[in-house]
Amino acid sequence: MNLKKQLHTIFEYPRRHKYGMLIQILIFTNIFISIIVMFLQTEKSLLEYYDIFSIINFTNVMLFTLEYLARVYALGFNARINRFKYMTRPMMLIDLIAILPFYLSLFNLDFGFLRALRILRIFKLFRLTKFAEFDGLVVSIVKEKKEEFIFIAITLIVLLITITPLVYYFEKDAQPEVFISMGTTMWWTVITFTTVGYGDMYPITLMGRILTTFVSFLGIAFYAIPGSIFTSALLEKINDKKQRKREKIEREKLEKEKLENSSF
Repeated sequence: MNLKKQLHTIFEYPRRHKYGMLIQILIFTNIFISIIVMFLQTEKSLLEYYDIFSIINFTNVMLFTLEYLARVYALGFNARINRFKYMTRPMMLIDLIAILPFYLSLFNLDFGFLRALRILRIFKLFRLTKFAEFDGLVVSIVKEKKEEFIFIAITLIVLLITITPLVYYFEKDAQPEVFISMGTTMWWTVITFTTVGYGDMYPITLMGRILTTFVSFLGIAFYAIPGSIFTSALLEKINDKKQRKREKIEREKLEKEKLENSSF
């Protein structure tokens, strides 16, 4: 087996390579260390250890870079793989974003939002086989139930757009400094609908409070509906998977018994 194919197997099918799981454990350990260090670097009480954190961060980035280059290099084992399409996959883009801020800083290009995107390193954990399987389940559920989710989303948007002007016209005279415009009122509608309720805006008129009660109950109901749809579909998928696994074991058991009986 050539090096490119071995690397591809290690990264994509770690259980099929004798060193696959070991390398996966090292990669995930590196991810956790990098995230912990990123948080510790912001602690003012730990400024005396900043140089140590910088060295650890440098090591993390070098390991991430090595992993990224190895993944790109491994693509060469199969000419049928579209290199550009593979490199623009979400997980490959996350790998690139994980190391990009460090290299930009070498050219005195320091974009705060890019440094904040380093937290996306945690999403590299979804490369783990079990997470990847769950990710596939989630994608399949969304595809199968997309009509239901789209209907709920459209209904929510219609309700938000309908309720916002009503609350605005009821409250604008009573609280002109709070409900300044429909755009500002939309913020209140969203946080009330999501049952967050920061308390920075709240109606004081009778009709405004009645609408608030109505919106709060609607929010609870409409958040429960997509959750129940997703949960039931997920349980159905998991049960189907378990059933297929049991059937496979039964088939293998029957085939084994047939072979044993035919040998006598």
